[in-house]
Amino acid sequence: MMQPLDEAAVLKRLHEPSPRAFFLLFYTNQCSQCKIARARVERVMQKSKFEVDFFRCNLDEAPAVAEYFNMRSVPVCMTYNQKGEQQRVEYGLKSEAVYESMVLGVNTQKGDPKSRLLGF
Repeated sequence: MMQPLDEAAVLKRLHEPSPRAFFLLFYTNQCSQCKIARARVERVMQKSKFEVDFFRCNLDEAPAVAEYFNMRSVPVCMTYNQKGEQQRVEYGLKSEAVYESMVLGVNTQKGDPKSRLLGF
């Protein structure tokens, strides 16, 4: 299950070092594509044990985060490696395979993630 983060927690997570890579899903309550994206990410989470933390943030309750990233549409997914460096950003609804490749790109547990990427 993706852990919810409020505005302060997202900004803190982005600016303070963390020992684990993480995946962020930004959404709004009224967005039907956001609900589909969340379901797809949760299916990816169930496929395997990843060394990645999964978070979600409701932009209806976190306008400063939307402004910080200059977001104009949702859903938005981002991955960060264990050094806190942004690795990938995807705007709009994507396939489950794209979300899985995002997670594999920052997953440290299974060797070289580039050998398993799906070409997205």
